[in-house]
Amino acid sequence: MFVKIGKYVMALLTAVIMSASCSGDGALSAALQEAGDNRAELEKVLSHFSDDPLRYEAACFLIRNMPGKHSREGWQIDSLKRRKLQGRMGDDEMARWKGFDYKRDCRMTADLTAISADLLIDNVEKACSIWQARPWHSHYSFGDFCEYVLPYRVGDEPAENWRGMYIKRYGPLMDSILMEMTDVVEVAARIADRLKEEGFDNHADVAVPNFGASYLMQHRVGYCRENCDIASYTMRALGIPVATDFYITSPSYNSRHFWNALIDTTGLAVPFNYTEKRIRRESYPDARRMGKVYRRFFGVRSPKHEGMPVGDVAPIFLDPAVGDVSGQYFPESGPVEVSFDGDPQWGMLAVFDGSGYVAVDVAPVKEGKGEFRYVEDGTLLFPVVMDGVRMREAGWPVLTGAAREFRPDMESMAAVRLTRKYPMMNTARFITDMIGGTMEVFPNRIGTDGIPLHKFTDTISTNRVDIVCDVGKVRGVRYNSPADKPIEVGEMRFYNGKEEIRPVSIYADHELDSIHRRNLALMSDDIWHSFYMSAKGEKLTFDFGKPVDIDRILFVPRNDDNFVREGQDYELFYHDGAKGWRSLGHKRAMADHVDFEGVPGNAVLWLHNHSGGREERCFYMRDGIQIFI
Repeated sequence: MFVKIGKYVMALLTAVIMSASCSGDGALSAALQEAGDNRAELEKVLSHFSDDPLRYEAACFLIRNMPGKHSREGWQIDSLKRRKLQGRMGDDEMARWKGFDYKRDCRMTADLTAISADLLIDNVEKACSIWQARPWHSHYSFGDFCEYVLPYRVGDEPAENWRGMYIKRYGPLMDSILMEMTDVVEVAARIADRLKEEGFDNHADVAVPNFGASYLMQHRVGYCRENCDIASYTMRALGIPVATDFYITSPSYNSRHFWNALIDTTGLAVPFNYTEKRIRRESYPDARRMGKVYRRFFGVRSPKHEGMPVGDVAPIFLDPAVGDVSGQYFPESGPVEVSFDGDPQWGMLAVFDGSGYVAVDVAPVKEGKGEFRYVEDGTLLFPVVMDGVRMREAGWPVLTGAAREFRPDMESMAAVRLTRKYPMMNTARFITDMIGGTMEVFPNRIGTDGIPLHKFTDTISTNRVDIVCDVGKVRGVRYNSPADKPIEVGEMRFYNGKEEIRPVSIYADHELDSIHRRNLALMSDDIWHSFYMSAKGEKLTFDFGKPVDIDRILFVPRNDDNFVREGQDYELFYHDGAKGWRSLGHKRAMADHVDFEGVPGNAVLWLHNHSGGREERCFYMRDGIQIFI
């Protein structure tokens, strides 16, 4: 009888203590209230750690910040995760998924109402035990631990006990590294080296929730967000504090991008992407322009500016889990003062991506001017304001760092010749990599030595080369890549006058795997941005089966198909401040360039392709050359 009363009294005392603790913590009390029938599970966690201040406070942090955290479930997600293992989708398959929106079509399960006590207890216990054992933990605050090591999820993936499986896989490696070094950056670099060795298949198609820890443990596939998730699960399981940073959209090309940031013992972030370069204490090793950088936090953040109302700013600036960390990346960038037309209370700077505006920063506007902090220098941005559910132009484009405003000079008109609609990006490397490559022909029998036909000696300025073939009948053509470079070919087509001559077989100087054999067909699919990519130093032979007449070879190197293409329709626009984009007319390209007259000076321009493609970016003209920013 006494034992039973004792247990009852102890349970009652624990409940009283927890109630008193929660009553002084409004966020914790609100979370427990919102949990409804699942409140007992959360209170079980608090009770479990009631005599351990560190773990108790860690559990409070998780529960306090649990509102809004959730998983997404649905047969569509399961199907897409299975399909992901087969590689990139084709256009037809993508079209079938075009209307799918997982946020609308799949079930959302809130953590507060569904998460189990066992999961939280296991997460807190393992995170705290590993953290306390690390030699660097004393250099960090408890807040750092809670934000960058403790969280049980990274996004909207399934909630699961994942720490144990990652500790089991990478713990022995961690133990061996710690016998040699204790610098958190060097240790993280060694762990990242292992992740890179394990490989990652990078491709994006249909938008899906975060894949989850157990899926990514088995399947290293996805896009940049997924390799960040892999690093986050691994590093956090081993007691290494990491975050995931991103830009909303790139100022330079049509994409969002994610990467990891190791939180150093100095308090500074060390950005990295383990699939690219080794972790070092240096600036972000990426040539991509970022403009503004944000971080997704587990803990609720205060708004960037007080008083921002819903409807007056882009929703991301109201997201309590997103924080602006641009100051860690561009600490020396001075304030950017921007003029706004009208009398808005809030103004935004936006990127124009060829289809519309994407806001990347926000500031209050006073007397027609807004001041923006920590914006990357050399970024072209547009002042915009919210107009209902869309953004509209509200001023002249600005080039940050140069204090340059692009106001069209209608007194200084010029003719321009345009060759591209999008920055070169990686296309410059793809085209440069073919320098040193050669072509040879075999008139009768394909052997080891052919007749030299062409050598690539410099970088071409378009996405095609027409190679004259005047050696008579040809049995085969061989393309030899440079010894230290792969073959990267978008199209390889053979003609006799207007008639296309197709090879009966294509083969390399070594056995090709199934993927490479299948990709040979990409060189004749008339989709110029699809490509075949070989091993380094490969020799690729196109065999016609018998001697045939060929007078021209169309060679298209791997490229993005954003050069101007003959026969396609283009329209040129200039930006007229708050009046928006103004057309300078339509033209059909008669060659690998298109000419326009009457183009105002000091104007931001946009070349739109009406014949197809979606990658388009703004530029201005300098000495007759397109300058993409």
